[in-house]
Amino acid sequence: MSLLVRGIALSLFASAACTVGTLDGPDPGGGGGGGGGGGSNNPQPGEISGMITQSGTWSGKVTIGANATIISGVTITVEPGTVIEGKAGASVHVAGTLSIEGTKAQTVSVLPVSGTPTWPGFVADQGGKVSIKYATGTGIATLLYCHTGATCALDHVDFTQLGNAVVVEGTATLNASHISQVSNGGITVNSGDLKITDSYVLTSQGDIVVQNGGNLDIQYSEIGDAQGSYEHCDFHINSAAKLSITHSNIRNGVYGMMIGGTTNAIIQYDNFVKNGTYTGATRSDGADIDPIGTNTNADFQYSYWDMGAPTMPGGNFANPAPGLITDAGPRAAML
Repeated sequence: MSLLVRGIALSLFASAACTVGTLDGPDPGGGGGGGGGGGSNNPQPGEISGMITQSGTWSGKVTIGANATIISGVTITVEPGTVIEGKAGASVHVAGTLSIEGTKAQTVSVLPVSGTPTWPGFVADQGGKVSIKYATGTGIATLLYCHTGATCALDHVDFTQLGNAVVVEGTATLNASHISQVSNGGITVNSGDLKITDSYVLTSQGDIVVQNGGNLDIQYSEIGDAQGSYEHCDFHINSAAKLSITHSNIRNGVYGMMIGGTTNAIIQYDNFVKNGTYTGATRSDGADIDPIGTNTNADFQYSYWDMGAPTMPGGNFANPAPGLITDAGPRAAML
């Protein structure tokens, strides 16, 4: 990510608490955003707003002047090197298809317009498809809200200073990406289906990954890195239809994981390191796992615990790894 992108400062963070915060992103109720609106949302000639009814290509510099909707059956393709900037309150809803196709050599930048602290982001409505590949940016309230019936993919993206990176009610993937400095629930699954592979999701002033039902599958990733600031839970699992976390690093939270409402969860071959609070050089006990509800047959075998394997009703902590698992975390060849 460029120095310009990283240099834009925000104050998006929720107060530090292990609860699911109010979303600061686009209206989660779905629906399109037509018309020009008023105030800072008033579009100027050449800016994008209202109903997008024909397929086409975005390139160069594109300004979202007010709420816009890509209707069903329409495909918008964003070319490598494009800069997408959005005015305050001007989200992009997608009932058709949005394909952001950056490359490693020419990423797509997504930013609020100059002088605007934050931009709402993209919303995939029912039946919509959003793919964001090789994109960078900052200052976005919710990068991607993936509604029920939508299909969403984030691949090789690098975003910082977000409210939420992704909120999932539909089906979504996050692959080979770097997400940092998020608000409470920066990654949130609400009865959807999310798979994360080979990604870094770092630093929150609340909880990083929050699950409220649905399916969550994380492989070869790294979750948590407070970098000197407060971070409560790397994971806050309120409930899960399915939960699998394998070959990943879970680190530097007050709690590595608060977990409840699970059956047959698989949490194996992970490294739990440096979780807890400190009094001087002394770290608190029991900081890796905190049960917040009933868990049935949760399998934590073969993981490494730098404070020793914990205990939890309904959890199997047998066969702990004797040392750090060397193949946990993002695989360099995939990045």
